[in-house]
Amino acid sequence: MTSIGDKRLQDHLDRESLFDLVRRERFARDQRRFDVMAACFHRDAYVRTSWYDGTGGNAYVEASRKWMSNTGNSKHWVFPAFALVRGDRATVESPAMIFNRATLDGTEIDFQVFCRFFSRAVREAGEWKLASFHVLFERDTMAPVFSSAPLPIDRALLDTMRPSYKFLTYIQRSRGIQVNQDLLGDDRPDELAAFHAGEDRWLAGRARAGCFER
Repeated sequence: MTSIGDKRLQDHLDRESLFDLVRRERFARDQRRFDVMAACFHRDAYVRTSWYDGTGGNAYVEASRKWMSNTGNSKHWVFPAFALVRGDRATVESPAMIFNRATLDGTEIDFQVFCRFFSRAVREAGEWKLASFHVLFERDTMAPVFSSAPLPIDRALLDTMRPSYKFLTYIQRSRGIQVNQDLLGDDRPDELAAFHAGEDRWLAGRARAGCFER
């Protein structure tokens, strides 16, 4: 019979493995280690970000490779904080920051996105893989690299955008990219609560396992 101490040790090892997985995936992405990044995802993983919405871990990795060659290289800090494990299923939520330097109407700017990354994970053949990846937006900021320079934004246009990721939406619009205004964010707490309730049902085994439905 497994002792309470053994179970606590296994729970600790699972959480550390999941936290390492989350950190490794973002680090590999930022450093263009796409082979390492691909190894972190389940083949049927569902990914939803500000620029990508689709199924298939390898498809997302290849899209990331192309995206980074066209739009520059944002960087990520991720701090895995909360994992729930139920057998061979788990969920992980991590406070995170996204950094990017860009040029807007001839002015060099920095913008940061404060958010959380949320993933399902599944264990296959003893190894954890990411089965989903969501960005839960909190807020973002933008500032000129040289503080004396004016920030070249249309305030009226900015005010039409979601407050949890308005500067991200604005800078992507300047690149010709339309950001979905129905992503998950703290400014829509009811939608966020419904999302977490669905993830809890999946974790408890009350949702299909094979296709990682949205």
